[in-house]
Amino acid sequence: MRCLFYALNGRKKRLKNWYCNNKKGIPLKKGGRGLSKLIRPRQVRLKLNKEKFQHCQKLSKESAKVWNAVKNFFWRTYCKKGIWLSESSLKRYIAGKFALHSQSVQAVVEKFTDNLKTAHTLRKENPNIRYPYKTKNWFCVHWKKNAIKVSERYIHLSNGQGRQGIIFKLPAYLTDCQPKAVELIWRDGYWLSITLDIEGKQQAFPERSEASGFNTAAIDMGEIHAVTITDGKESVVISGRELRSVKRRRNKRVGQLSRLQARCKKDSRRYKRLQAVKSKVIAECERRTRDLNHKITRIAVDWLISYNIEKLVIGDVSGISLNTRSQKRLNRKNRQKVSQWTFYKQRQYIEYKCEEVGIETELEPEKDTTKTCPKCGNKYKPTGRNYNCPTCNLKMHRDVIGACNIRNKHLTGVLKGDDNFKSPKVKYLRIDDCSRKSKTFPPSSLKSSSGAGVARRKRRKSFRRSLGVPEQLTLLPLSSGSAIQSRL
Repeated sequence: MRCLFYALNGRKKRLKNWYCNNKKGIPLKKGGRGLSKLIRPRQVRLKLNKEKFQHCQKLSKESAKVWNAVKNFFWRTYCKKGIWLSESSLKRYIAGKFALHSQSVQAVVEKFTDNLKTAHTLRKENPNIRYPYKTKNWFCVHWKKNAIKVSERYIHLSNGQGRQGIIFKLPAYLTDCQPKAVELIWRDGYWLSITLDIEGKQQAFPERSEASGFNTAAIDMGEIHAVTITDGKESVVISGRELRSVKRRRNKRVGQLSRLQARCKKDSRRYKRLQAVKSKVIAECERRTRDLNHKITRIAVDWLISYNIEKLVIGDVSGISLNTRSQKRLNRKNRQKVSQWTFYKQRQYIEYKCEEVGIETELEPEKDTTKTCPKCGNKYKPTGRNYNCPTCNLKMHRDVIGACNIRNKHLTGVLKGDDNFKSPKVKYLRIDDCSRKSKTFPPSSLKSSSGAGVARRKRRKSFRRSLGVPEQLTLLPLSSGSAIQSRL
């Protein structure tokens, strides 16, 4: 027993040393830093005919039956005999009883046991956390590697021997891919979540000393301006106003539907129709929000690559939405905006995109970074979007001030002013959701505010030409009896 203990203890130490060395960037025997495989999901929206849609429904219901059977058997055994069944025992009990691939059934059991472990860990801090207990009518279907075959742009998913499989068409960028796992999920329609192995990219950095602070950038995250980046000399402010407008439209539409539902009898046909419309509006907002978050973070990482950034310091704003009402820090509208701010999701996107290109990321608390002047060190709370220091007359965008202070605080360890501070050049960018992507920086999906106004005027002119209205005339709202009103 003592020999076994020392053997296991030595194995743990070797694994720990291996992990720490690779985390510090020491090359592995196979490949090097930044060339390891990364696991990334790719989600594809499915366009299904009636037959395939019904097939997907049957698979989802069958997967829900597996979950319910595992849950009932586990809790029945625990209540009667006091035995906490293991994962292998549940797999033996459930084997061969359902019309799914054997590994798809095992995947449901694995999810159930993972939920048990997570709930058990969380209950140590919060005893009100409940173990999985709900009965499900629908559940996602999981296929592992052995049940997946890909031929060019078509993916075949097996449901076991003697059962009809299902085939989906993939987008062009997933041609001849080699998925590790596939999951059928519901998000106001059926989607495929495909897990792939992606080769990490090695970024070539110029040789510079870490003490000098070169190749280190900082990000200040915001609700109005989503991302503000600076490396000390250059800075870019990426607007998040389009993201705000999507959420604001969602809030208004959901509020209208909720007021209509309040006038209906619950579970009536009209109530259910309104609920279906509400779910559709929320799902559309989630899709657009996810798309815009990906575009914002992709633009930010492209900027880091173009300036050869080795290390990125991200301002940590965790807990910003807590106790805003009890402490009377924000009014009702601003509380709603802050609570719907997806800063954590944006941070996750930035971190995994930086990991793919070999950029190191680190968190830094944001406390007092927007209030402190980076030149004289005076603390002053700005009221608008610009920072005007009353002591040294420094004038700059407040988010750029925050990014500069986060960078200086990380490099020096202290939040203080510097007499040699020089204001970085600031560039303002926004997302144009209609234009195509470009590999060059700045991408064509970004436009400055002046360019946006020119494009808007061009669209108006083309719209007038399509109606056959002269450019000198101004369109007025439509009225009854006339198709288009105009005036000189």
